[in-house]
Amino acid sequence: METVAKVRKKTHSKKWSRYGEKDILPFWIADMDFPSPEFLTEHLISRVQDNYFGYTDIPQEVNQGICQWYKAQYGCDVKKEDLLFSTSVLHSYRIIIETCLSTSGKIIVFTPSYPPLITIAQKSGVEVIEIPLLHVDNSHQIDFKKVKQIVNEDQQVEAIVLCNPHNPVGRVWNKTELDEIKELVQSRELYLIADEIHGDLVFNEYSFNSVLRNCRPVEKLIVLSSPAKSFNVAGIKASYVVTKNPAIKKQLEETFKRNGLNDLDLFAIETLDCLYRNPEKALSWLESLIEVLAENYHYLEKIFADIERVELIRSEGSYLAWIKILDSPCADSNEIRTILKEKYCIDVHEGTIFKEIDGKYIRVNFGCPSEILVKGMDRLLEALNDNAI
Repeated sequence: METVAKVRKKTHSKKWSRYGEKDILPFWIADMDFPSPEFLTEHLISRVQDNYFGYTDIPQEVNQGICQWYKAQYGCDVKKEDLLFSTSVLHSYRIIIETCLSTSGKIIVFTPSYPPLITIAQKSGVEVIEIPLLHVDNSHQIDFKKVKQIVNEDQQVEAIVLCNPHNPVGRVWNKTELDEIKELVQSRELYLIADEIHGDLVFNEYSFNSVLRNCRPVEKLIVLSSPAKSFNVAGIKASYVVTKNPAIKKQLEETFKRNGLNDLDLFAIETLDCLYRNPEKALSWLESLIEVLAENYHYLEKIFADIERVELIRSEGSYLAWIKILDSPCADSNEIRTILKEKYCIDVHEGTIFKEIDGKYIRVNFGCPSEILVKGMDRLLEALNDNAI
C-alpha cells in the first residue's frame, strides 16, 4: 500500500506537493490526510461509469438533503428556497460583500481570523474593523464591550462576520454568545455573515449552534457552508449559502447567476447529492472521524502539558490547533515557520497571517494519521529543545 505522502504527492496535493524531494511534513493548510468516505468514492465511480458528462442540473433532492441535515444535526428549519449553490465559500463571501454592502460600508471581524475574511473584504474596497478576541483561561471570548461600543458609535458598520467554529482558535460559540451577537446586529439592522464550514467537526463534549436556529425572515442573516471540511473534499468545488431573508436571497441569486457561481460541475453536484442523501452513512463516517481527531488533540495536550514554552489553546472543534511559542528567540511566527521548515522539515502555518497580536502563534493541522502527527511533533519538540524557535 502506498504511503499517504506518496499518494498525496502523486495526486498534486497543494498541501504536500510544494517541497520537491525534501522529507517535509506539512501541517499548514486546512485539509486532512484521511481518505474521503468510501461510500462517496463508490458513488462517484458509479457515476463515471455511466459515461455521460453533459450539462447537469442540481436535483431538488440535494436541497431536501441539506434541509434535512440542518434539521437533524443542528435543529434548524431550513427550506429548499433558502438555499443558493456556489463553487466555494470564498467566492460566495466576495459576492455577498460586494452585493450587500455599500461602498462606504465597514465590517467587524474577530481576530485572529481566517485570513480571507479580511483580505477579500479589503480587496473589495470594504474597511475591516478588527476586534481581537479576549484570551481567557486558555481559551478565547468575544469582547462584547468593544463590539457594542463600535456598533453604537460607528454608523458605517454594516455587518459582523462570524466564523463558527472559529478558525484558528477552535472556539465553538455557545448559544448565549450567538444570541448576544444576533441581538446586536438586529438592534442596528446589520448583516450577520457566518462561515459555518467547520460546523460538523465539534468534539463530543461541545455542541454546535448554528445562527440559523430560530432565525426569522426579517433578519439579515447569511450562512456560508460546504461539505469540504467535514468530508475532506475541498478539491471538489461545492458549497452553498443559506438565507431566510427573501430580499437578500433574490439579490444574491441574481448576482450569483451573473458571475456563474451557481453553475456547479457534475462532480460537485454528485458529491452534494451523495453526502446529503445518505445521512446515516455520512453521520457514521463523521462520528468515527471526530473520535480520531479527539485522540489526536489529546495527544497534543499530553506532549505539550509539561513544556513551559508552549501554550496549546483549548480547542472545542475542527482539526486545527492554535499554539503559542513562549520566550522564542525568533522575531515572529514567520521566522518560526521558516526555521521549522528549513531545519526541522515540518511546515506549520505562521500566526501572523491570522492577524494575531503577539506574533508567536502557529497553527497546526492535526487532521492526519497518528503516525504522521507523532513524527511531525517529534520534530517540533526537537526544535523547542534546541531553542531554535
